[in-house]
Amino acid sequence: MLLYLENKKTFKRASKFFLFLTSLSIVITLITYILSLNLDFIKIIESVSTSEQITQLNGIQKVEAFILNNGFKVPLQMLILAIVPVQFLYLLNIIIPSAIIGIAFGIVLQIDLVKGIQLIVSSMPYYFVEVFAFCLFAAVLFELNQFIRIKIKNIFLKNKVTISFKKRGQEAIKLYVLFILPMMIIAAFLETYVADILLNLLQ
Repeated sequence: MLLYLENKKTFKRASKFFLFLTSLSIVITLITYILSLNLDFIKIIESVSTSEQITQLNGIQKVEAFILNNGFKVPLQMLILAIVPVQFLYLLNIIIPSAIIGIAFGIVLQIDLVKGIQLIVSSMPYYFVEVFAFCLFAAVLFELNQFIRIKIKNIFLKNKVTISFKKRGQEAIKLYVLFILPMMIIAAFLETYVADILLNLLQ
């Protein structure tokens, strides 16, 4: 609770990112459903959004693969992009998957409206946890990126802007260890086990 209060601004920014990405997925889902895109697009989605190795895994191996990918690989890619002094560039790693999810949802609704709704509902638990975890990490990277841009601007300014990143860096590590990584682990279990249980219950 104390860590949350100390980083309230970061959580608020993460909520804004989450609202934006969820709205993006919903809008693209509706557009895809209304326009009735060609079903061959599913092959493109699968090749972009999910590694073939992960889809072939089962049980705890699949959980481990999701944790490795979403908990370490994707955050590392976002961190590298955040070092580039371009604002919001690191959001590409979560904007593109959110758009692909929207297209996928729109297509499954075209194939079978009822089953499509069931699939979407069963996906919601892990979707919310996973996407918010990414949004929280993006909110952390916002401050890193801001720090880098200010340092670069200071090179050309007479009146330097003083900013200390040491404290924020420590808080960022705490947020990742105590919130972001555990949420990714929970999302991996939800996606591997709970999604299928919910889908079976709804059918």
